[in-house]
Amino acid sequence: VTGSAGRIGRYVVRDLVAAGHDVIGADVRQTDVPGAQHLFVDLTDAGQVYASLAGVEAVAHLGAWANAGVVPDPQTYGDNVRGTFHILQACAELGVRRVVSASSAQVYGFFGHPPEYLLVDEDHPLRPLNSYALSKTAGEAAAAYITDRYGLPILCFRIMGVRTPEEMPEQIQRLQDDPAADTGLLWTRTDARDAATAFRLALESDAPAGLYNITAPNVVVDHPTQELIARFFPKVQVHTAVAGRISPMSCARAQAAFGYDPVFDWSVTRQFPEN
Repeated sequence: VTGSAGRIGRYVVRDLVAAGHDVIGADVRQTDVPGAQHLFVDLTDAGQVYASLAGVEAVAHLGAWANAGVVPDPQTYGDNVRGTFHILQACAELGVRRVVSASSAQVYGFFGHPPEYLLVDEDHPLRPLNSYALSKTAGEAAAAYITDRYGLPILCFRIMGVRTPEEMPEQIQRLQDDPAADTGLLWTRTDARDAATAFRLALESDAPAGLYNITAPNVVVDHPTQELIARFFPKVQVHTAVAGRISPMSCARAQAAFGYDPVFDWSVTRQFPEN
């Protein structure tokens, strides 16, 4: 698990360990999860990447600068693209059997543009708005290239708005009070535990390579989705029936391919603190 000390990565490690897998966390920071090994690995160093993958069967790749603005844009883009290509190329050459790689729903560009249609599926046009989102489109292209050239199954997850359980209540209340502030994330937040389960299910499955949306089943605000669409996206065509509080981003492909079925359905009145 690359990026094993990150917001999602540490939950992926926990989930895989709990499921009985032998797990190695790879990060420039310590991974403190009982039952998992840890390697300090700089993904921009190809030698370290190749050495770290000896004997590995499958990889969950989450290591990256997690957003634009953490470091200067050339480093965000350069490090993320270089690290991802190192991982994918090494996995292909060393006989790793399966890779699940973290992309981002930021590739759709909803912070600057409304959706072209709803529900948003994986065929929706891309409009990356910053160096981080652009690096993720490059990672998706690299995955398609490696799959085509080597036959390595690589599943890329376009993940929407992941938060840890302790982050959720404040965010939800803020969005409930001001839904206009969250059109960029379509009022959707994904519990890190559900994202982790998605990685495990995909790694354990024989689902085909390709792109998969990953998010929560419903919006976190207590407003019907149709009402939110009518208010904030009145000109957007709705191609799929919208009922209740259903998320505007569809995860139907992930559900069909590897049984993704998120269980932490947060809202103002439904809370799921970490045990």
